[in-house]
Amino acid sequence: MIKKLLAAAFAFGAALGQASAQSLTELAKAAESKPPVTWYESSPSEQTDKVINAFNKKYPGVKVRHTRLIGGNELAVRAVQEMQARGYTGDVLTGGADHTWQLKERGYLESVNWASLGVPKTLTPSPYIMATAASVYVVLWNTNKVKDAEAPTTWEEVLSPKWTNRMGSWVRAAAFSQLAATQGPDTALKQLNRYVALKPMLFKSTFPLAQAVGSGEVDLGIGFYHSTLPPMNAGAPIKMRALDIVPMHIIYSAISKNARNAQGARVFLAWLATEEGALAYEDATGRGNPLLEKTKTAQFIKGKKLSEWAPEKSDELGALSEHYNKVLEAGAGR
Repeated sequence: MIKKLLAAAFAFGAALGQASAQSLTELAKAAESKPPVTWYESSPSEQTDKVINAFNKKYPGVKVRHTRLIGGNELAVRAVQEMQARGYTGDVLTGGADHTWQLKERGYLESVNWASLGVPKTLTPSPYIMATAASVYVVLWNTNKVKDAEAPTTWEEVLSPKWTNRMGSWVRAAAFSQLAATQGPDTALKQLNRYVALKPMLFKSTFPLAQAVGSGEVDLGIGFYHSTLPPMNAGAPIKMRALDIVPMHIIYSAISKNARNAQGARVFLAWLATEEGALAYEDATGRGNPLLEKTKTAQFIKGKKLSEWAPEKSDELGALSEHYNKVLEAGAGR
C-alpha cells in the first residue's frame, strides 16, 4: 500500500513538474513581447545585474530592469504612490514581510497560483507572497580581541556583563523583536534590557557595524550574516556564528496588481524559487533563502531554532518594534 502511495505521489509530482515547465515556457514566450519586468529591490545594481544575467541564461527573451529602493519603507511608499497615481507600480516587489503585507492589505498585490509554477509550498505562506531570501542575525567578533572559545554561542552568553562597553549593535532592536515570536514579548523585553545594560555602541546599519568589528573599534556585535561577509571575505579578522535561537527577517517577493509584464514576473519569481535562482541571488547579494536547503544560509543555520513573526502579524510586530527601539536608543552607548 505504501509503495502504491509513493508511486502515486511520484507520478503526481512528475506530472506537476512537467506541467509547470510547459506553463513557464508559455509564459516566457508571452513575456517576450511585453515591456521589461520592473523589479523593485534594495540591493546595489552591480549585485542584481549578476542575478538578472543568470536568469537570462535560462530565459534570454524575458528582460528584467532593476530599480533600487533602499529600505522597506521606500518600497511601500513608492508602490502606494504609484498605484494611486497611475494604477500600476513595479512588476516584482521584493522586501520585508511587514511592507509586502501592507501592500497586500491594500489590495495592491496579485494572488498567484504558486503550485502551478512549480514553487514549493514552503516558500509561499500566502497566495500573495513568496519567500526569496532572509536577513539572518549572527554574533560576530574580532578574532584579535575575542578568542573563538570565548565568543557567545547562546543569547544568555551574549547578555553576560563581561561584554559591557565591548558590544556593537544596529540602532534598531529588531533582533529582540523577532526573538519575541518564540520567547514571548515579556521575556524578550527583559533580554533587551539586559542587553542595553551592556551599553552597546549603535550603528545606523549593520554594514558599518561589521567594519567596526573588523577594525577592532568594538570587540563583537549582533549583526547580519550578509553584511558580515564583505569585510570577512576581504580578510578582516572577523568570525561569526548563529546563536542557539536565530532571529531573522524573511524577504518576500510579490507581483503587483496590474503588472505590465505579469507573465515575465511569474517566470522570474518561479526561477528565484529554484535552487539555481536562489544560489544566484545568494552569490550576488549574500542573502540566501533559509527555506531551500542547498543555500549557504540554510546550511549556516541548520539545526537551530528560528524565530520570526508570521507576515500576517506584521502590525503586532511593528508595535513591538517601536517600543523596543525606544528602549534601545534610550539606554545604549553612543
